Amino acid sequence: MKEVLISWNPWWSEKSWSQEWIPRPMYIEPCFLFLKKRVIVLYGVRRSGKTVIMFQIIRHLIDNGTNPKSILYLNFDDERLPKDVSGLDSIYNTYLEITGSEKPIFVFLDEVQRVSGWSSWIRRFYDMKRPVYFVVSGSSSSILTPEVARLLTGRRYDIVVWPFSFEEFLHANGIKLKGDAYLEFGNEPGRMNHYLMDYMKTGGFPEVVTERIELMRLQYLHSYFLDILYRDVAGRYPNINISKLRDTALFLAENISNPINISRLAKYLNISKPTLYQHLAHLEEVFLFFYVEFFSYGAKKRLVKPRKIYIVDVGLHNVLSKAPTANYGRIAENLVFIHLRRFTDRIYYWQDEKGHEVDFVANINGALYAIESKFEDGEISATLNDFANKFKAVPVQITKTAIGKGKVPLWLFLLSKPDNWKKYASFT
Repeated sequence: MKEVLISWNPWWSEKSWSQEWIPRPMYIEPCFLFLKKRVIVLYGVRRSGKTVIMFQIIRHLIDNGTNPKSILYLNFDDERLPKDVSGLDSIYNTYLEITGSEKPIFVFLDEVQRVSGWSSWIRRFYDMKRPVYFVVSGSSSSILTPEVARLLTGRRYDIVVWPFSFEEFLHANGIKLKGDAYLEFGNEPGRMNHYLMDYMKTGGFPEVVTERIELMRLQYLHSYFLDILYRDVAGRYPNINISKLRDTALFLAENISNPINISRLAKYLNISKPTLYQHLAHLEEVFLFFYVEFFSYGAKKRLVKPRKIYIVDVGLHNVLSKAPTANYGRIAENLVFIHLRRFTDRIYYWQDEKGHEVDFVANINGALYAIESKFEDGEISATLNDFANKFKAVPVQITKTAIGKGKVPLWLFLLSKPDNWKKYASFT
């Protein structure tokens, strides 16, 4: 056990320990704000950067005077580590034996969903008011179960970790946004669209973005897909038919931005509807796919209408799709969805009686936004304006280059926050 702990914590012996990484201040800053007040819970899809965020926090702690031996990091993907509460006690006591560290102590538990009873173990420290502070991560929503919520009520601060945003993608390519994106890049939209097209092809997984060899990028994305299915889903549900689960995931990946017809899809996959519902739930649980309901103030109508599908990263869509050419309209719509999810989970779509659609209806901080993703420069959708007038929403049509009179180009939308969408759309 001692050798395992030492191997995972190089800063105990290496004074100059560090790694190359893209700073992610939008995650680091809130972590430090709540680190000594709450259990920090980082969750999101596998390989989105949760581990690197932990390492950035550790580096920051050391740079600001924390004794390196007062920091314990564990990754429970390591099969050598025990996966129960008694094992956690053994690990912690071995750590104290190795370091002789005095409090405060900072404990980082990576992929903690693999440890049964982890939340009760952490709560023990808080109930005893010991100065031991925790950052945990998970690649499954099991980290957010009601049991965990009950044990850590009022003691946790949850942070969703996404693959790189477009802003982070630009940073990885040497372009740093310092202020208003329009003021900085509005006079060179062609340059931004150059990088946007690369982002639409590559996606945002950090390791993929920073890899320059195309073949390696493809290999990474394929391995992520298989790891999500085999380790995150089948690892938790060992009796699942992994072949049928894979077929379901491949179908969804190829049909992003489309509604799901449960009966037709179950028949196509040759599985029962209850099995399909299980597959959909498991794939959402590991943050691979998201499902968007119909917008209505009536719950029944929301449940009856089909849900639309979006994938966590468009790079995965590109490597899994069998289409001969990329559908940039769908890819753009998926990017719009993921950017919206950074601000809210209250996202819907809408259709009128004739089937005319508004791609997204998003409630963000009490304001309703109606967003149509076109990725082309045409006239404002009449359906979009009709919906906005009926429901008092802010209308925004996403374009490729056009800005103003209700339009915002995709590159600018992805580099800005909701208040600015309204500002850019109002340009004349």
